[in-house]
Amino acid sequence: MAKFYCVCGYIIRTSGEIPHPYQWSMVSDGDFDRLFDSADADEVYQVSPLMFRCPESGHLWVYWNGMDQSPSLYSPTAPDVAAS
Repeated sequence: MAKFYCVCGYIIRTSGEIPHPYQWSMVSDGDFDRLFDSADADEVYQVSPLMFRCPESGHLWVYWNGMDQSPSLYSPTAPDVAAS
């Protein structure tokens, strides 16, 4: 896959410029603690789900199970400051 459409219509390209301006790698606290002293960048990258953030709408597209599976979509919302 070289590109996909965000729900807002923006085309997000998954290849190209390195470092990629819209791609994020997420590391869980557990993986971070386990890899902190001994890992190199490749090890961290292997355990990190990829995420793309749409620069137009802020939607997050998370590939929890690799790029060969469909991503999960997370939509930005305003925080409910009245909730307790």
